Amino acid sequence: MDIFHRDQLLKRVAALENEVSSLKEKVYLLESAGGQKVSSHKAPAPPPAIHEEPVPVSPPKQEASAVWRDGLESLVGGKLLNRIAIVVLLFGMGYFLKYSFDNHWIGETGRIIIGLLAGIAFLVAGDITMGRGYRYFSQGLSGGGIAILYLTTFAAANFYHIFSPAAAFGLLVVTALAGGILSVRQKAYSIAVLSTLGGFMTPFLIGSDSNNPVPLLAYVTILNLVVLYLAYYKNWRSLNFLSFFGTVLVYSVYKASHHWLAETAAYETFLLVYFAIFGSLAFFYNIRHSEPTKAPDVFLMIFNIGFFLAASLDNLQQQEDWHGLFVISLAIIYLAVSTAIQKKKMGDNLLFLSLLGIGLALVTIAIPLQLDGDWRDIAWVAEGIVLIYAGIKAGNQWVSRSGLFVLFMASLFQLTSYTYFYYHKQTPLLNTHSASAFLAIAGFFLAFYMFHKRQGLADRQIIMWPAAVYGTVLALRQVSLEVMNAVKYYKLDFQAGFAVSLSWIILAVTIIAIGMIRDIKGLRFIALALFGITLTKIMLYDLSNLDMVFRVLILLIAGAILLGISFIYQRKDRKGDQQ
Repeated sequence: MDIFHRDQLLKRVAALENEVSSLKEKVYLLESAGGQKVSSHKAPAPPPAIHEEPVPVSPPKQEASAVWRDGLESLVGGKLLNRIAIVVLLFGMGYFLKYSFDNHWIGETGRIIIGLLAGIAFLVAGDITMGRGYRYFSQGLSGGGIAILYLTTFAAANFYHIFSPAAAFGLLVVTALAGGILSVRQKAYSIAVLSTLGGFMTPFLIGSDSNNPVPLLAYVTILNLVVLYLAYYKNWRSLNFLSFFGTVLVYSVYKASHHWLAETAAYETFLLVYFAIFGSLAFFYNIRHSEPTKAPDVFLMIFNIGFFLAASLDNLQQQEDWHGLFVISLAIIYLAVSTAIQKKKMGDNLLFLSLLGIGLALVTIAIPLQLDGDWRDIAWVAEGIVLIYAGIKAGNQWVSRSGLFVLFMASLFQLTSYTYFYYHKQTPLLNTHSASAFLAIAGFFLAFYMFHKRQGLADRQIIMWPAAVYGTVLALRQVSLEVMNAVKYYKLDFQAGFAVSLSWIILAVTIIAIGMIRDIKGLRFIALALFGITLTKIMLYDLSNLDMVFRVLILLIAGAILLGISFIYQRKDRKGDQQ
C-alpha cells in the first residue's frame, strides 16, 4: 500500500471514530432526559468526544530532480531539437542540391525555383502547424523558410545573376515583411528578430553599387518605422536596439565605401531623421503611455546622441569652424526639453535627469571644439559655476555635482601654469591664463559659500569644506606663481621667496578676515592652518636663503600680523564672556 492510500485510510478511520463518539454522547443525553436507567448503578459519564482534526493530505510532491528532468526534457525535446532539426534539414538539402548541381541534374534557374518553393513551403507548413497548436515546431519551420528565401535570393542576385538588384531587393523586402507578419501571428519573437536582421542585411545581400544614397537611406527609414511599430505592438522593446544598431551598420558601411560622394545634405537629412525617430522613443513610452523610464531607454538615448553627433561631425568636416556651435545647439535642445518636461511635470525623474545629463555633457564637449586654451578653461569654469548655482536653487544634487565635476576638471588644466609663465612673458594678473585660474578659485569659494548658506542640502557637509580647502590650495599655488611672474616681469630687485611668503600671509589674512566678518569658523581654521604653513616655510626655508634685510622684514611682518590676530581673538573671547 503506497503512502497516498494509507493517508486516505487513516483519514477515514479518524472520521468514523469522531462519528461514534458523537452518537454515544447523543444517546446518553436522550436516556438522561427520559429518566431511564440502564442499571442500578450510576451510569458512567460518557467518554469525552474525540474531535481529531483530519490529517491534511497533500498531493504527492514531485521530486525536484524529477521536475528538473521534465523541464530539461521539454527544453531539449520540444525546442532545442526542433531548431537543430531545421539546421540539419537545411544542411541536408544543401548537400543534396550541391550533389545535383555537380552532376548537372538541375540548372541554375531550377536551383533558384527549388529554393524559393522550399522557403515558401516551410512558411506555409509553419503557419499550418501553428494553427494546430504546435507553437515551437511552427516557429522553427517559419524561421527556416525565411532563411531559405534570404539565401536563395542572395544566390540568384549575386552568383547566378538571375534577379536584377531591384527584383532581389523587392523580394527580400517582401520576405522581411512576411516574417514580421508571421512573428505577430505566431507570437514568435525569434522570427521578428530574424526578419529584422534580414531587413538590415538586405542592402548587403543584393550587393548594389549605386552612388545615390537616398533610396538606401529611405529604405532604412521605412524599415525602422516598421520594426519600431512591431516592437511597440508586441512589447518587444529589445527590437529597438536591434533596429538602431542595424541603422548604424548600414549607414556607416555605405558612408565608408562611398566616402568620395559629396552628398552632405542628403546624409545630414537622414541622420536627423534617424536621430528624431530613436530620440522620440523614450517620450513615446514614458510620456504618452506613462511607462517608467528604464536603464535600456537611457542607454538608447545615449547611443542615439553619440552616433548622431559623431556621424554629423564627420559629415560636416568642411564646416569645422561651426562644430562647436552645432554641438551647443544640440545641448540647448536637450536642456530646453528637460526643463520643459520638469516644469510641466511630464515624464519621470529618470527621463529628466537623462536629458539634463546629455545636455550638460554636450555643453562640455562643445567648449573645446569652439574655444582653445585659456578661453576654453574660462568657459568650463563658468559652466561649472552656473550648474552649481542652478542645482542648489532647484534642489537637484545631481546638477550641482555635475557643476563641481566640471569645475574640478577645469581646475586641473591650471597645472600647466608654471610652464606657461616660464615660457610666456605675460602682464601679471591682466592675462587670460590668470583670469581662468582665479575664476576657478572663485568658483570653489562660491560653491562653499552657497552650500554654507543652505542648511538643508543633502551634500552640504560632503562638498562644502572640501571645496573651501581645495580652493585655498589653488589660491596658494596661483598667488605664488603670480608673484614670481611679477618679480620677473617688472625686474624687481628683491628676492622672489620673500614676495611669495608675503603673498601667503596676505592670503591668510584675507581668509581669516572673511571668516571673522561672516562668522564662519571653518574659514578661520583654514586661515590659521595657512599661517602655520607660512611660518614653517619662513623658518625652514626663508631664513637660510634670504638676505638679512628680507629676513628681518618677513619676520617683523609675520610677527606683527600674528600678534594682531591674537589680539582680535582675545577681544572676541572677552566680549563673549561679558555677554
